[in-house]
Amino acid sequence: MSSAPSESKPVQLIVADVWKNKEEEPRQVHLLLMTDDTDNLVSVALQILANEGYDEAELLEIGTLTEEPDEEPHLSAYKNALTGQAALIEFNE
Repeated sequence: MSSAPSESKPVQLIVADVWKNKEEEPRQVHLLLMTDDTDNLVSVALQILANEGYDEAELLEIGTLTEEPDEEPHLSAYKNALTGQAALIEFNE
């Protein structure tokens, strides 16, 4: 009858290339969030990225994390997502 929150709302992982300025090279980000509204997941992800100052985003992959990551920075981001907050990992490549 009772289930853990992580079972009812899985952590979603979204990989995207993002731009703050279109003339610049894209930066890759990983966005982790917990939601049961998968129908609007793309819209939610794009809104979060826009709120972080990204003018444009190309979503590359969307998936579900089925277990806790072993290494940082994904481990901390995963734990943050379990609290209901979105976690954004920015890569400098």
